[in-house]
Amino acid sequence: MERLIMTASLGDNRINWIDWEKFIAIALVIPCHIPQERGAQPLTYFEVFLLQLIFFNSGYLKKFSYDWATRLKKYWHGLIIPYFIYNTLFYPYWLAKFYLTNNGMPTITEAIKPIVGVFFLQAETNISCGLNSVTYFLVILLILHLTLDICHHIKYGKWIMIGVCITGCLLYTFNKCNYFTRELVFVGLFKSIPFYYLGFLCKQHHVFEKVDFNKDLYCFLISLMFSITSFYYHATESNFALHMISFWPTVLFGILAFTFFCKLLDGIHSNIVVNYSNGTMAFIGLHWMIAGTIRYGILRPLFHVPSDYVYSSAEAYLLALVVTLILYPIILFFLKKCPWILGKRTNFANEA
Repeated sequence: MERLIMTASLGDNRINWIDWEKFIAIALVIPCHIPQERGAQPLTYFEVFLLQLIFFNSGYLKKFSYDWATRLKKYWHGLIIPYFIYNTLFYPYWLAKFYLTNNGMPTITEAIKPIVGVFFLQAETNISCGLNSVTYFLVILLILHLTLDICHHIKYGKWIMIGVCITGCLLYTFNKCNYFTRELVFVGLFKSIPFYYLGFLCKQHHVFEKVDFNKDLYCFLISLMFSITSFYYHATESNFALHMISFWPTVLFGILAFTFFCKLLDGIHSNIVVNYSNGTMAFIGLHWMIAGTIRYGILRPLFHVPSDYVYSSAEAYLLALVVTLILYPIILFFLKKCPWILGKRTNFANEA
């Protein structure tokens, strides 16, 4: 099995440092989603830029099909089907969690709300609620791909795309000011579209294409220094305007530091990393369920951990490591038996 996947995935189309970046980034998303103590900080370092980094990678790996039929078929298999699969798999867990936390099963109305929420893109309304809310990432990625596809094939499409990016920045800033929406899809889209397009432009202009350990090390140290400095300024700045202005360079420097760090790992080829990279869809769709099962199925009955327990940072990262290890055999099984669950069919090359 390992040899089969290595042969399929270490071909000429793979970018090794992207595999490292996809794996490490998606694994670090897990502790960001685990309730943890943050001290005086309202957010952690990785939380600021990880989502945008993942979309940056998607933009960097963006490929254009020859026709719309092929393109839409790819989105159907790669994003839409997995969205419904992982929400379907999540529903029994949602029922079990509801039963354990409420000492009883939901009413018909309560049981239907998360199902409606799947079709309402995880929106919280009077008739719907989020189910596997993390899968909103797939919805955003579909919107980003379609937007870039359209702009790529129309006159002045590049300028329109730049205008869309600027609009996203403004909408995110305005939303932080008055919270006209709290829906994950819209908020995530507003703050991620500039970095998705930036990733695409970097690939088009061959940025990051050449790997040079010494230069990458120097760039990593410089960008890490700016990233940490910018993060602490952003996290502690009380003036709203300066806080929001500092958000964008904080994300940018975080992406640069992370990218140059992963380029330093380019000389290390690992089957495990490739498999994890190919299985990032499983991280998105299953990590909440696995972490929750550990909490409600093991920690709560055996160690009497309450439902509202807040983990220490060390506990959150340890739990994330356990979830990552549990996911590996699941990913191997999916790759071998049902790659369509991972949004793939037969080609395991880097994908957005």
